[in-house]
Amino acid sequence: MGILQNVMTAPVITVAQDKSVSQALGIMAERKISALVVAENKKPLGIFTERALIQIRVGGEINYSWPIHRVMSSPPFTAPLDMDYREAYQLLLNHRIRHLVVTDHGGDLAGIVTGTDFLSHLGLEYFMEFKSVDQVMIRDVVTLKPDSSAFVAMKLMNDRKISSLVIEEDGYPRGIVTERDLLRLIRLQKTLETIPLHEVMSQPVQTIFADVSSHKAAKILLGKGLRRLVVTNSSGRHVGIVTETDMIKGLRTSYADHLKDVIRQQARQLKEVRKKADEAVILDNMLQSAGDIAMAIMDPDLHILHSNQAAEELYGFSVDNISDIKAAMLHREAGNLAQFEEAVAIANRKGRHEFILQLKRDRAVHYLATTIFRIRNQENNKIGFGLIALDISRQKQYEAYLQAERDFSKKIIDKTPSIICSITEDGTIDFINPAGEALTGYSAAELLGKNWQDYFYSGKTGRSTREMLKKFQEHDVRGYEVRLKTKEGALRDISWSSVKRFCEKDGFFETLVLGNDVTGLKKAVQELEKKKRETEEANIALKVMLDQHSRTRESIEEQISVKVKELINPYLDQLRHSAVSEKQTETVNIIAAHIDSITRSFSPRAREIVLGLSPRETMIADLVRQGKTSKEISEMLNISFRTVETYRNNLRKKLGINKKKISLRTYLMNHFPK
Repeated sequence: MGILQNVMTAPVITVAQDKSVSQALGIMAERKISALVVAENKKPLGIFTERALIQIRVGGEINYSWPIHRVMSSPPFTAPLDMDYREAYQLLLNHRIRHLVVTDHGGDLAGIVTGTDFLSHLGLEYFMEFKSVDQVMIRDVVTLKPDSSAFVAMKLMNDRKISSLVIEEDGYPRGIVTERDLLRLIRLQKTLETIPLHEVMSQPVQTIFADVSSHKAAKILLGKGLRRLVVTNSSGRHVGIVTETDMIKGLRTSYADHLKDVIRQQARQLKEVRKKADEAVILDNMLQSAGDIAMAIMDPDLHILHSNQAAEELYGFSVDNISDIKAAMLHREAGNLAQFEEAVAIANRKGRHEFILQLKRDRAVHYLATTIFRIRNQENNKIGFGLIALDISRQKQYEAYLQAERDFSKKIIDKTPSIICSITEDGTIDFINPAGEALTGYSAAELLGKNWQDYFYSGKTGRSTREMLKKFQEHDVRGYEVRLKTKEGALRDISWSSVKRFCEKDGFFETLVLGNDVTGLKKAVQELEKKKRETEEANIALKVMLDQHSRTRESIEEQISVKVKELINPYLDQLRHSAVSEKQTETVNIIAAHIDSITRSFSPRAREIVLGLSPRETMIADLVRQGKTSKEISEMLNISFRTVETYRNNLRKKLGINKKKISLRTYLMNHFPK
């Protein structure tokens, strides 16, 4: 890739400094670009980016009539055409910017370079240095809920200096919102405080597994024109996010190698430039340009001659007393002197040695990807050693986290009572967990490499088995029941589910099948169905008995009612008519009231018998209970209105409510229900 001229985008779209913000946004939207260079007479005056617009909107409302020079970043960060691409990328990282303006030797605008440009120009050999996405992804994913407002998202992205947010529910990514999504709303002058994210987010989310190669991730980013991918585990929950910036972070290491080459070249040319410049100044400039990569030059006795700021911060010493510092002393204080001395000895023999150095500082252990190399002069005499170190403690933490996650997953697989089995495309068992061994009675050694249906399917093998395996491999199956025959010959009912799993290497394909023993559950369900049928039969028998009891009770009540009417009521009427005193009359009424109280709980038919209602009175009582008026009853029975009223009065007398303020219909409904 070489120099920036081979990486940059050209020609550059520019805008005059007196153009309005509204006009600039229109150009950015039309050309689908994330930055606009402000230029005059081919000279770059400033740059206006999407992130700058976000910062303005977070601080308040935007005046779209402002001239662009009022909001642009000026002067812009620039780099010459012939700058090494690795050094240019280091500039982006050091200054936390995403656009670098490229100028020619006369200072005229020549192009612009972004992280996407670096990614699209990196060759396959670059990605071979990284095995998988989990080595470069960011695990601290910033998320919001779908009902959060677009303004909250914009402020969070601005505060955290990030370009996207994952929209999630219960750990599952439902969408993603980027700076460009928010810019679209800003251009339309929408009220971001009232717009929920589920109306803004892009969905579905483009996801990738953590164990996929970084090469494939880069192809997806470039092929689909994306800047980021959400990393998920096998359950679909998000575990990280990988951006185009993360994909090209390895250029730091590449840049360190470049610096080592530069140092070697400068050492050979040092004699030629001594007359023109001070050696220490040149070397110091080179070292300080290394960013966060610690670099030091030592003499043959390992006294530190030159170092950059990153080395001083890492080792905890000051450049003011550098002449008194010996590298061995620093490593003795850090507790890794033996490791350092061994690395120097190897570098002295072989020319260079790369290793991971552990450095104890501030009660914490730092892990440094370190290279010690021998420096020789033109006469091939050893004149010292060089040290380059990059703090990879965070990467180590990620690796430890990933290993802990793998250990936890293995523990779940080993402890779960469900069968977890991996089968290849032709049905060969590739993995079996302890539950599978326990349930089948076969050991892992007996099952691995064997055909799945021979051990997990008791039916006839052939077309049906092939179709079953095909269904597992083509779909995520749920609850597919198959009968299994154990090593001892027992039959077990297994409910199977399947999950497809892909591997980039050689296009390898496998299916994970998970089985749950439902034999006991099915027996319990069958027993429950049996109990249910027995209960239903018992209920039917009980209902028959209750109906028979009700009929018997009604029959007895009717017989009692008949006896009361025939044997008691006539004598009560005779006593009532022959009473010679109020006391006798009161006694008769008390007896009648007691009889009425006894028969009140009788059936309506029995009550009617006791009251001695005639068939016509019974009919009219039923019509009144139904809500019919006297006029309606007279028309229905073809009798006069006065006759109906006479029947109604007789009913009130027989019911004992003729002198009470109570509705005849209400009384009949309460005491003579249907």
